[in-house]
Amino acid sequence: MAALPWRRFRHEVVSSTNDLAFAAIEAGSARHGDTFVAGTQTAGRGTRGRTWESAPGGLYLSVVLRSTSMPPPGAWTCAGALAVHDVARSVGAPAVIKWPNDVTTPGGAKIAGVLAESRGLRANAPTAFVLGVGLNVTGAGPSGALRAERAVASLDELSPAPAPLDLASVEEALVETLERRTREVIEDASLLFSEFFERCALAHARVTVEGAEQEVTGSWTGLDPFLGLRIDAAGRARHLPVAHVRSVLPAD
Repeated sequence: MAALPWRRFRHEVVSSTNDLAFAAIEAGSARHGDTFVAGTQTAGRGTRGRTWESAPGGLYLSVVLRSTSMPPPGAWTCAGALAVHDVARSVGAPAVIKWPNDVTTPGGAKIAGVLAESRGLRANAPTAFVLGVGLNVTGAGPSGALRAERAVASLDELSPAPAPLDLASVEEALVETLERRTREVIEDASLLFSEFFERCALAHARVTVEGAEQEVTGSWTGLDPFLGLRIDAAGRARHLPVAHVRSVLPAD
C-alpha cells in the first residue's frame, strides 16, 4: 500500500509545535507525516529542557513519525539533522552537523536544532515519535540578547544567493527532504548513520566522548546504528551506544 501524503497544519503563534503534535497523537487523530508549522513559538524547547527562541523569520515545525518497529536510538535525530543539512547545502550555506542534533556553520554558529521526543512507549505496540525542527531562515532572526550569549546564524546570512531566501520555499524543501530522510530510517539505517557521521564537524577527529558512566578519548572513526560511536584509542576500537553518549567534544 502506498504511503499517504503528509498533511500540514499551519498556525501563526503556538506554545510549541511538538506539543501540538503530541496533542494530536493523544487525541487519536494523528497519522504518520502530520506536520505542524508555526510562525512563532512562545515556549519552544531544545534538548535537556533548554529554551529554543522562536522569532519571526524562522521555520518551526514538528512531524509525527509512526513505526511498526522501534528504530535505532538516535535515528530520527540523525534523519532530521541530515534533512536540515541537505537544505542548507541546497542554498549554498556552509554547514556542518554538531553532535547530536545541531546544524552549525563550520565556525560553530548555530543555524538549526533538532529535537526527537516520544512519550509512553510500550513493548510490542506501534511507536509514535515527534521530530521538531527550529531553523533560522531569514528576517531579524534571533534576538540581540541571544546573539550576545552564543554565536548564531541564518540561512539568509550564509547563502550566496543575491535575493533574500523565501521562507515558504525553504519550508517546502525541508518537508520534502524530511519525508525522504525519515523513510531511510526504516529502509537503510546503516547508510543514514554513516552519512550523518561524515557530515559531523568532528568526524575522524580526536575527541573526548562523555558517556553515562565513562569518558573516552580517541579518534572518532565511525557511527553504527546498533553499536554506536566507534572510538579508536590505544590501538583498539571501542563502541559507545548512542543512547549513552552525552557529548562529543574536541579532545584538545
